[in-house]
Amino acid sequence: MPDPLLVINSAAELRWANRAAERLFGLPLGEAVGRSGLEFIHPEDAQLAALSMASVIGKEVGTLLELRLRTPDGWRLVEVLGSPFGDDILLCVRDITARRRWEIANDESARFRSLMHNVASLTMLLTPDGVVTASSGALSRILGLDQEWLEGRPLGDIVDDADRGRLVEALHEVQAGDGSSGQVSLELQLTHANGKTIPIGFTVTNLLDDPTVEGLVATGHDVSELARVRENLRSSNSVLAATLESTADGILVVDRDGRITNSNRRFSAMWHLPAEVLASGDDDQALACVLDQLLDPQTFLARVQELYAIPDAHSRDRLEFKDGRIFERDSRPQSIDGEIVGRVWTFRDVTEQVRLEQDLAYQALHDPLTGLANQALFRDRVDHASASLARSGGTLAVFFIDLDDFKNVNDSLGHSVGDELLIVVSERIRSQLRTEDTAARLGGDEFAVLIPDLGDPETAALIAERILAALDQPIVLASKAISARASIGIAYDTTGIGAHEVLRNADLAMYTAKASGKNCYQVYAPEMHSAAVDRLDLIAGLHGAAGRGDLVVHYQPIRELTTGRITAMEALVRWQHPTRGLLAPGSFIAFAEANGLIDEIGDHVLATACDEARRWTAGFAGTTAPAVSVNLSPLQLMNANLPGRVESLLDATGLPPDRLILEITEGALMRDPLAAIERLQRLSDLGVRLAIDDFGTGYSSLSSLQQLPIDLLKIDGGFIDDTLLSSGWSLAQAIVQIAHGLGFTPIAEGVETQAQVDALANIGCELAQGFHLGRPLDAAATRTLLESDRPSPIL
Repeated sequence: MPDPLLVINSAAELRWANRAAERLFGLPLGEAVGRSGLEFIHPEDAQLAALSMASVIGKEVGTLLELRLRTPDGWRLVEVLGSPFGDDILLCVRDITARRRWEIANDESARFRSLMHNVASLTMLLTPDGVVTASSGALSRILGLDQEWLEGRPLGDIVDDADRGRLVEALHEVQAGDGSSGQVSLELQLTHANGKTIPIGFTVTNLLDDPTVEGLVATGHDVSELARVRENLRSSNSVLAATLESTADGILVVDRDGRITNSNRRFSAMWHLPAEVLASGDDDQALACVLDQLLDPQTFLARVQELYAIPDAHSRDRLEFKDGRIFERDSRPQSIDGEIVGRVWTFRDVTEQVRLEQDLAYQALHDPLTGLANQALFRDRVDHASASLARSGGTLAVFFIDLDDFKNVNDSLGHSVGDELLIVVSERIRSQLRTEDTAARLGGDEFAVLIPDLGDPETAALIAERILAALDQPIVLASKAISARASIGIAYDTTGIGAHEVLRNADLAMYTAKASGKNCYQVYAPEMHSAAVDRLDLIAGLHGAAGRGDLVVHYQPIRELTTGRITAMEALVRWQHPTRGLLAPGSFIAFAEANGLIDEIGDHVLATACDEARRWTAGFAGTTAPAVSVNLSPLQLMNANLPGRVESLLDATGLPPDRLILEITEGALMRDPLAAIERLQRLSDLGVRLAIDDFGTGYSSLSSLQQLPIDLLKIDGGFIDDTLLSSGWSLAQAIVQIAHGLGFTPIAEGVETQAQVDALANIGCELAQGFHLGRPLDAAATRTLLESDRPSPIL
């Protein structure tokens, strides 16, 4: 046949072609079989071709289709007619390139048809009720639809459900003649072959009365990009509007003439402006409403006028209001394409920020608990006062005040009560000072006082005495009367030595006051510095003393009063100082506690005592050897590893748990009662016996004692006084009865005479210790004592 014939499968792959097809495409059949026929079709016609081939299936003969094909001679215009051929498609192709050129050259209608077929816009001819009678090729290119499928169907079939009512209204409107020039424009969402919708901007023209058309002409184009731009613009405007209204700042926009062009609600709320003032757009009227609110309206107005006179100026300042509010004002020029068109005023309420800054500045220089000056402010004031001395002479005094035994209050009654006490102390100190004097809290329970322009040094002493007297007055806290005594060090400055040195001197004087019995004041003397150096040497020597073997343990017997038998030995640490000889605990324990060395010493004493107590067993064959009693520091008790440490020591030394007594003070128990109970219970579970030391000197309650797995109650030596020897009631007797009532064994401490022994036995106290019953001995002497004391102990 002269026309090319091709057989393709449903995937458009070539299966067979005649010789005319080989000539048209310039390919032998052997090379062409298996290739996709779509690759020879113009890209703009490919979708239309694919749709047409798909529509051939199920038809007897397909619709005649015009396509552009790529050939060795370039693009050719062909007519393609398809029909089913089994599972394949038979295509008959006729090259109409030359004919069409002739038609276009001699027929304007043909030219117009060609243009309409290839134009980018979608064109459709509709009946009055919206049925599509003809369409352009853009239908397939834009919507992926087969023209033949659509023709004869209502346009509404491919319109989104939400837009069909608008299409019906438009068709009625354009036929009613209400549209401009017989046209109606609208945007419809048309359904693509893939199921998605595409926005198409339509213009429907009424040509029903045109005898050459006799229908409605709908032309449209894809407005997807325009819709995206429009949606983005709408979204941006929405965000901008929401941002403008949601910002915490008040915003006002004016043009170059000062007229209000925009503002947000926050602006009107901040300035209490009526809505009608903003609606008027009159900036002068708005100014009149706000000037009366300001502390300095003239400066405000002058700045506004200055900025209006200089369009490109930028300004930032603060405005203070009569009601105490503070605004931060920012003004910038408004520009569009580089041209200044107005001014944007921004107002931010910084009242709370300014107050916070002021509060922070105050807190940076004042103690948050008491409100007194803190160390930084105090040192600064001392430096200034000292510098003034260097210029003009005179004398100043600095007090260093440290509360006596404040730690007992915290340990016994808790830190909250301790804080209440510090507040009362600060008020009492301040009440004894002059207006020009400065009181400060340096930290913890340490206070300081600056007395500048001191005319007579005796004045400082009088003030110190007044402070001591004020503090000595009872303070009721937590239903307890507490006396807040203190030690005061006084240092004078007449030469401008500065805060560092004068505070150091006052601190040294305060330590001297504590060493002198507390609740007193001392004035700095140069020899105090030498004593401080000695203290530093002691602290330095304590570091590593246990490891070097400088710490030794002595043992004091605890006897049964009715038989005199030794039931236990209390372990007491001594420091064999390389130059000062054997030092008692009172010479260094306080320094060890203050400098974090007490745990090291406590662990050493515990390990040494357990090991020594195991040695005593050999001399008590068949009977029970005495127990060893070891004091625990508060820090040791608070250590969660204490029970495990004790268990390891018992295992390592082989000492039976019931031969170890651990002594705890009331103050240590009150630091953290729940943790203390947990530690003590674990120790008790090991079989270790527990004792409360110095009972009666702390603030523990009987109910709290009942919760503890305690075995022994040690009566402080302060209660073994003359009342014990009289026929009247004594505190020692009360404590013994309390111990028995709680199921504890009482032990009296500090027994110095036989009369005290007899009295204690009479009130039912089973055990006691003191110099009368035996002084502390070193390990060797202790073993000798125990070898001579063979009666079986009953503790």
